[in-house]
Amino acid sequence: MEENLNPVYKDKAYGQHRELSYSYGDGGTFEKTVGFHGEADRLILQQAWDLFHERIEEARQRVLAGKASPVVYFMEKNLLDPMNLSMMAGISLWRVKWHFKPGVFKRLNDKTLQKYAEAFNITVDQLRKIES
Repeated sequence: MEENLNPVYKDKAYGQHRELSYSYGDGGTFEKTVGFHGEADRLILQQAWDLFHERIEEARQRVLAGKASPVVYFMEKNLLDPMNLSMMAGISLWRVKWHFKPGVFKRLNDKTLQKYAEAFNITVDQLRKIES
C-alpha cells in the first residue's frame, strides 16, 4: 500500500500546533505521523477566526448603538450560543434571550448579573460597560 496519502508538513511556518494524521503503512496497518498544519488548514482556520472576529465586532457595534445588551457581546466574544450560555449561567434559555434586550438588561438585579459575570469570567462592572 502507498504510504503518506495524507501529507504532513514539517515546517513550523505553517502553524504552531502539531497535527496527528493516520495513513496506511506497509502490510495494510495504520501508522501515525505527526506534523504541522498545512497551508490549506491554515487558510481555513484563518477564515473561521476572521468570521468570529466579524461577529464579535458586529455585536459590539449593536451594543454601543443601544440595539442589544452587553450579554450579546460577551456571548459572542466567548464563542457561546444562547443554549450554552443558559447552561453555564444557570439561567433558563428564554430568560437569557429576554436579557438580550438593552432595556431588560438595565433592570437586572446584581444576582443575575453575577451569574453572567461568572459565566463570562469577568466582573459585573466589566459586564455593564464594554470597551468602545
